Amino acid sequence: MNAVPSIPTPSRDIAQDRPRAPAPHGAAREILAELFDALWIEDVAGLRSRGILGAPSEDGTHDYALALGPGHLRARVRPDEWRDGVRLAGGVRFETARGTRELDAAGLLALALDALPDLPPAIRQRTLAAMDGVLDALPDREAATDPLVAQALSGDAVAAPLAWERLAAWRDRPFHPLARARGGFDRAESLAYGAEAGRYFALSWCALARDRLDRSPGAAPLDPAAWLLDPSQRALLAQEMEARGLDGSHVALPLHPWQAAHVLPERFAPEIRGGRLVPLDFRGPLVAATSSLRTVALPTRPGLHLKLPLDVRTLGVRRLLPPQSLHNGLHGAALLAAGIARDPELARTVLIADETAFWHFAEADGDLYAERPGLLGCALRRLPVTPAVPLASLAVAPRGGVPPALRAVAGDAPDLSVLFTDIAGLVLGTALRCACLGFVPELHGQNALVAFESGRPRRLILRDHDTVRTAPDWLAGVGLPVPAYLVTDPFRNSLLLRQPEDLIAYAQTLALDVALRAVAETFAAAGRGFTLAQARQILIATVEAALGGVEAPAARKALVTSCLVARPDAPFKEVLAPLLAAPALTTSMPSRLGRAQNPLAPGVGR
Repeated sequence: MNAVPSIPTPSRDIAQDRPRAPAPHGAAREILAELFDALWIEDVAGLRSRGILGAPSEDGTHDYALALGPGHLRARVRPDEWRDGVRLAGGVRFETARGTRELDAAGLLALALDALPDLPPAIRQRTLAAMDGVLDALPDREAATDPLVAQALSGDAVAAPLAWERLAAWRDRPFHPLARARGGFDRAESLAYGAEAGRYFALSWCALARDRLDRSPGAAPLDPAAWLLDPSQRALLAQEMEARGLDGSHVALPLHPWQAAHVLPERFAPEIRGGRLVPLDFRGPLVAATSSLRTVALPTRPGLHLKLPLDVRTLGVRRLLPPQSLHNGLHGAALLAAGIARDPELARTVLIADETAFWHFAEADGDLYAERPGLLGCALRRLPVTPAVPLASLAVAPRGGVPPALRAVAGDAPDLSVLFTDIAGLVLGTALRCACLGFVPELHGQNALVAFESGRPRRLILRDHDTVRTAPDWLAGVGLPVPAYLVTDPFRNSLLLRQPEDLIAYAQTLALDVALRAVAETFAAAGRGFTLAQARQILIATVEAALGGVEAPAARKALVTSCLVARPDAPFKEVLAPLLAAPALTTSMPSRLGRAQNPLAPGVGR
């Protein structure tokens, strides 16, 4: 980026101005900052390479300007304390000869996309619609989270863990400006079925013919109702099944009510007409969305989650429940268990959720890769320890200060440096020990939970096992089995990786540069003396400690060390540019690995 003492003044206006007023509440400001930061680091529309940075002010911030069309994009930025660069420090505006317009995230995104002449109109419209949907449906964060904070601090064994899950929804995919986009939901549905607003809703149910139902070995011999319903509810359901003559030929399956209303009637019309699929009148039990949206928690059953297909798009992904992913989860869990058994430290500190029970619709020809089996089914998750705090919720402080979920388990005045050291040891230490064995769990803030004892993090709980990445050669080298993943495209899959560096990159991007960075930044903003410089030093020490204690070939440990703390650059998970390059949205999040400055390299931020 160029640095000059003054910024030129624009001369004329732009026809594509969007008359949207900036949203006032904190979450909208956070989305604007995340969008600016993503545009800058991915250099979309030349925000990094063509931007002009003014001289520093007394407070350390800089004026930023970028010529776009007939005007200039202007903002206040500050040095990025995680990696060298800049971060948004205030508002964003567009200046033309006709005047100045303050921008929210939708306005900024529109200007950036208009500066991409080769962007197909359909992708532009899709992306802008996603951002508009985020801002239109987003409740006021402070008002929505106040009841959740009270529940999180209540000490109630049922209410508090559910509140932690809901708080995590506000930061479950940090640094992704479109993480809250939910294509398919209107505002009322976002409020009714999203975790942010904290509402309960009842499950819908249907009866599926047994010859059109597949189940995992771990699901036998019970049906979903036996796990999910209390005795009185089971009696009501059984009464309806018997009255309809379905009790011997069909199995009752739970449905997300949105899926029951919007997907079942059209996509399964032949089965409904033929009686193989029967929508039921029974409703219940009450559930609440977690940060995963398609995964719901049962307030009366702590530690039990239900994952349901939901044909809504988030992160550019249709949230279906494909059978191949469910089966891959079995293979991923088996590898995790084998790896944990090989390493005494992992055996002491890491637990995995039980996700072995699932059911799904089966096509007549048994095609697991067909679309409809991913539209109807369910999976159970049983947590081995409760209560446990989602890692993402440790990066959520709606009104500033110490995150409420952390206060609930560690007190109102915790030592953030000590706690971050413990959290980093669990999360990054786990990722690196696993990497040395040849695999890496997807350790972002939604998939990892932390169990506290006496105010200190003691155990890491892993869930969602269908994306355990592997380096087959490294697995074979230590005698661990290569998972028999179901892979549709061997050349593009991200589960069986050709190069060990690709495996290490998942630890760097998800565990370090997403999950732990979000926690570190929230701790640093708490006003208790903790800084990102401390966080980086703690992470470097964590790398050294983890690799010093692991039994693995020396060459492997040397490569991991080089990737994490020696190389000047590191992989960075790009999300915006790949989304703009995706002609169609599938069940995989558009992303790719770029390169950015390594935050743990010597000299960064010093």
